[in-house]
Amino acid sequence: MEGNTIVIRLARNLSAREEQRHIENLLGRMVKLAVRETRRTVIDPFRPLLTGSTDLRLQLSAGRELRFTLQPGVRTKARKTADGWTVDVGPRTHRTTLHRFLWRLLSLHERAWMEAVVRQINAETLRVPIRRVRVSFAVSQWGSCSAQGVIMINASLLFLPPDLLRYVVVHELAHRLVQNHSRSFWKVVEGHQPDYQEARKKLRNFRMTTL
Repeated sequence: MEGNTIVIRLARNLSAREEQRHIENLLGRMVKLAVRETRRTVIDPFRPLLTGSTDLRLQLSAGRELRFTLQPGVRTKARKTADGWTVDVGPRTHRTTLHRFLWRLLSLHERAWMEAVVRQINAETLRVPIRRVRVSFAVSQWGSCSAQGVIMINASLLFLPPDLLRYVVVHELAHRLVQNHSRSFWKVVEGHQPDYQEARKKLRNFRMTTL
C-alpha cells in the first residue's frame, strides 16, 4: 500500500483471465484481514491524553492504578508523583512523540515488577538462564527473546489478563531452548503450559495500537 493507493504487482506473462483471478484472490484475502482486524480489541490506554484530555487514571490488570497528568511546558519532561506522573508537554512535541514518551514512562515504571513475574514463572517452569528482562512498547510482537538471554515483554500486556501474560512469558522462555517455531518448540511450550493453544486464541482477540 502506497499512501491511500493499493498497488498490486503481478507476475509477468499472465493471461488477462489469470490476472483477474489473481487480483480477486488478493482483494478477497485483504478484505478478510481488514474485517478480522476491526473485530480485535485495540490496547490503546493513552488515547484520551492524545485527543484532548489532560488527566488519566490507568488501571493495570495486576490491580495497580497509575495517574498521568499533562500540562504545557517549555519542553517535554516528566515528574514522578505519589500515584504516577505529571508530564510537561513542550510546544513542539508531536502526538507520536508524546505517545512514545508515555509508553516509555509506563515501561520503565513496570520493569521491576515484570522482571519479578518473568523470573517467578521461569522458576516454576523451564528454569532457563535469563540475562535480563526488558519492558517496552512494540507494535508487532508481544515479546521476544535474544540469543543472549534478554527477554522483552510488550508493555501492552500490562492491560491483558494474567493468563495471557503467562503464556507470552512461557513462549519466550521456551525460545531459550528452541530458537524457532518448529514442532519441537511447541512441545516445550505445551510441556509447561498445556492450555497454550487456548491462550494463543484469546491473544488473537487483541492487538497493539500504532504510534
